[in-house]
Amino acid sequence: MGELRLVDLEKSYDRTPVVRGMNLAIGRGEFVSLLGPSGCGKTTTLRMIAGFVAPGAGRIELDGKRIDSEPPWRREIGMVFQNYALFPHLTAAGNVAFGLRMRHLERATVARKVEDALGLVGLAGLGERYPSQLSGGQQQRVALARALVIEPRLLLLDEPLSNLDARLRAEVREEIARLQRRLGITTLFVTHDQEEALALSDRVVVMNRGETVEVADPRTLSEHPRRLFSATFLGSRSVFAGEARDGRFHAPGLPPVTLTADDPPRASHLVLRSARLRLAAGAVGGDADGGLSVPGTLAAATYLGDSVACEVALTDGARIAVVRPSGESIPAVGAAVRLLAGRDAIALIDDSNPNPGGTP
Repeated sequence: MGELRLVDLEKSYDRTPVVRGMNLAIGRGEFVSLLGPSGCGKTTTLRMIAGFVAPGAGRIELDGKRIDSEPPWRREIGMVFQNYALFPHLTAAGNVAFGLRMRHLERATVARKVEDALGLVGLAGLGERYPSQLSGGQQQRVALARALVIEPRLLLLDEPLSNLDARLRAEVREEIARLQRRLGITTLFVTHDQEEALALSDRVVVMNRGETVEVADPRTLSEHPRRLFSATFLGSRSVFAGEARDGRFHAPGLPPVTLTADDPPRASHLVLRSARLRLAAGAVGGDADGGLSVPGTLAAATYLGDSVACEVALTDGARIAVVRPSGESIPAVGAAVRLLAGRDAIALIDDSNPNPGGTP
């Protein structure tokens, strides 16, 4: 149970397209994230699936049955909202019990299921507390328990971590991952945070301006993005436009890079992953492992605790972001350096391909 299929799904507001022709199939027990900037259509897609927004076109199928005309309470879908959406006048147990009571279950059954759900999310013994008496992380766990207690076929999570501080975000993220693996529940997760999407997902759907840009597993998306938008949105990357000819990729300000069998033969952009670039003191020397070796000047170095965010200025004025461990010796700002990019730090993209992503 829990196979979701979106077919040519669309939605517009005041003639402005918000979701355009979305096609996506999610397998039973799969964890899929919708990743993209604010306003790209992620939450609207989720709300159409949940039944809170009517699609403008297309259809939504759950386990082979069309549900886009069904009211929300008949879809057997659990949803966790960004702002928790807890009833302030109900206790944690009362909030979790709400969906069960709407289904007219016996009181003893409701009590048992609520107790089990609170225990599942680590809130055993806190059922009588009101939302105002709970921390943000505890409130989010109540919201999660409320979504899970109805034993949904599909779990929808709308940026559930965005209101939490960094420590709680990591903690609740791990809790969601643990529960999803344990229950095997099909999950669709909305986020604008690429770290969350990569950490949690079996597959990631990158969206922009209502369209599906690319669909891939986290490692493929990070190591070998197929679209320019994906590469830039994932962050900590420098992108250079150029062209492939005579078996090499040429970009202004950079030495040519030899194409491999895995590279697109008509590559249009070169992407450098900041965390895999190295710095060598001085303008000469250094082994680039078959990749790039480029002279420049260290223009900036910002200490970030576990890492140092550097910026290297090339001779033509272009700047490349480099992230190095904070325990590593970093040249002084203004010093001549050589930027080294092994082949594992380089991805080549053919952004002219209209359908480069994975199977939706």
